[in-house]
Amino acid sequence: MKDFKFVIGFILCLPFASLAQSAFPIQIGPKKISAESFLQVYKPLLESDSITKENQAAFLSDYIDYQLKIVAAEQEKLAEQPDFKEEYASFRKELATPYLVDLPTLDMLVKQAYQRMKEEKKVSQILVKLGDNPTPADTLIAFQKIDNLYQKLKAGEDFATLATKFSEDELSAPKGGALGFITSLQTDYDFENAVYSVGIGEYSKPFRTPSGYHIIKINNQRPNSGKIRLAHIIVSAAVDAPASLQVEAKKKIEQVEAYLKAGESFELVCKNYSEDPYSRGRGGEIRRWYFSSDLSEELQDALFGLEKIGDLSKPIRTNLGWQLFKLVDKKPLLTYEDMSEFIKQKVLTDADRQGLIRQAFMKRVRTENKVKVQEAVKKAAFERMSVERTGSEPFLQEVIFSVLDKNYTVGDFYAHVQAQQKRRIKSLGYLPSVSEQSYLEELIEKETLQAEEANLESKYPAFKEQMAEFLEGSLFSKMTDREIFEKSLDSLSQAKFYQENKAQFVMPARVEAKLVVADSQKTLKEALDLLKQSPYPMNKKFSDISFALKESKLEEPATKLAAELFLTMAKNVDYIVEISGHRDASEADSLSEARVNKVVAYLNSKGISSQRIIQKDEANLKAASKTVKTKNARVSFRFFSSSMEDVVKRFNALKPGSLEAKEGYFKKGVSPIVDSVDWTLGLKSYEAAGKFAQVEVKKVEPERIRSFEEARGLVIRALQERLEKEWVAKLKQQYPVVIHTAELEKILKN
Repeated sequence: MKDFKFVIGFILCLPFASLAQSAFPIQIGPKKISAESFLQVYKPLLESDSITKENQAAFLSDYIDYQLKIVAAEQEKLAEQPDFKEEYASFRKELATPYLVDLPTLDMLVKQAYQRMKEEKKVSQILVKLGDNPTPADTLIAFQKIDNLYQKLKAGEDFATLATKFSEDELSAPKGGALGFITSLQTDYDFENAVYSVGIGEYSKPFRTPSGYHIIKINNQRPNSGKIRLAHIIVSAAVDAPASLQVEAKKKIEQVEAYLKAGESFELVCKNYSEDPYSRGRGGEIRRWYFSSDLSEELQDALFGLEKIGDLSKPIRTNLGWQLFKLVDKKPLLTYEDMSEFIKQKVLTDADRQGLIRQAFMKRVRTENKVKVQEAVKKAAFERMSVERTGSEPFLQEVIFSVLDKNYTVGDFYAHVQAQQKRRIKSLGYLPSVSEQSYLEELIEKETLQAEEANLESKYPAFKEQMAEFLEGSLFSKMTDREIFEKSLDSLSQAKFYQENKAQFVMPARVEAKLVVADSQKTLKEALDLLKQSPYPMNKKFSDISFALKESKLEEPATKLAAELFLTMAKNVDYIVEISGHRDASEADSLSEARVNKVVAYLNSKGISSQRIIQKDEANLKAASKTVKTKNARVSFRFFSSSMEDVVKRFNALKPGSLEAKEGYFKKGVSPIVDSVDWTLGLKSYEAAGKFAQVEVKKVEPERIRSFEEARGLVIRALQERLEKEWVAKLKQQYPVVIHTAELEKILKN
């Protein structure tokens, strides 16, 4: 260890690109750290300029301390403990997932889905249902039914008429089979393939899905409508409710519509009349996005026909009652770049598409893992499987297939069949009919997949590197938790450390004060007037928002001003806005409040909290104009801020450096002005070097030892530092650190 410091300097000043392989410049106990391993950590830091001459020695010291802990974990065989092995296996399985898919097939399916999503297809269907686990006889009957209907279509009969009479889809049959507009990733993949293979006005051949047999017709198509967000007011009325209640509900929704047409706030009307307890408190807003296919055909046309934010629908009868909707937001179909990750996740969770990806993947890995099936043995095994075979009969030892260099016998195959049959009987209550070939393919796939997973490190260097990083990082973390963090969190150890080291935890003398510093007496006085009480008034000007006489709707250019108001509030996070509503004497009393509510609702819809808004109804105050009535139909604004910093910005915008204001605790050395005044309670004036200040001392605290509770955070950090030093010192005794100067020099010269 004599030339340790020399070696540090020597290592870090020579070009690492010249290092040769298979050398061990550092040895910690039994572990030899190669130049390659060292460079793997050091070189990226060197290239990113994280390493400087000043911190080179510190880096090497930290590196050695880190490796000491890894060596300790390895010598304890921490990685062999059951809990660690379980954690390692879990992480490996998670990390392996993206390596166990066929990326070309996945990419193809993602691109296909997006291309299809560009178009929405208006679809009708005829369905003949098939139950769960249908028998061959059931399947034949269903097929004959659908084929009979197909022949009728070919003979010229009307699709909608046949759907109404014969389709077994209870929802669409009464509407002539109409399903409305659909797009990709919203139906079974087989159904979707049929939809996107049939032209407008044409119908498909019969095809099968898990639901049964279908014939579909494409009635129309349109570009993707994107997605919308809605708010609603609902008046409940069950479909089977008495006629009197139906009439009452309709009258109520018509009254709601009348209020809205008169300019009343949607949010206010919703609060008073909506019977949806979940959305009523937030202005009727429904917290989800709707695609066209999420809605019934009637709602698709009505709601996706709304064009501008804030547009209202007509009252619509639904199975919930009478609903009236407002358009809250509308977005077109996003770009492929923006949607590809979302589509990818949908594809990977779609059973049919997942099957295609797995099929392509298994085809590839069967080749890569050299799967060979002995056809003659396979045939014999299938023929003899019904015969009970036990013991060591030679036939059971014959190889039926191999994966890489591992052979699987007929006995292995039979054991797999028995295990699967027992599992299926236990889960289903009966033994389903499964072919011998299916059982064999099941076993081959299982063993091939296991072989692929086992060899990921050798096939993919990136996977190997990630697993190595996880192993080392986990070992380090567990050792550090055990030796430092867990011990430092022991309350008795903390209390003992605190008692032994109280002098480390001194709270210096300090004052709680409010400091205002200006460049003139005039500026100081103006600032102090503004800073008397929070929230502090701002001098920001903002145009009134004008409304049409006897209206409370936000029309252009009022909407633009509301948008500007939102941007002002979003940019200035400490701002509070006072919104005052006004009306002309000729208008209804409620209009001033309705106008305020309209602006507040707009801000709320953009994410501005009501806690940042002060509402004022000034309907009865003096009019802005006695002659021009429209000038009185308005909303005006005043701004305040909860932050002293905004007051400072207000002054410094006119004259940079004219004002400074701070509030909180001050200890000696933080502020020369606070240091210079008398530390007694009350107001203190200061004037020197062109600075005019007022210090309000609210509390004085002399120097003292922090209480244990006050110092707990500092105690824990100090205790951890001591534990760290003691642990590293112990490890260096246990695992001596040797730097091979001559070997390192030889490596560097290559």
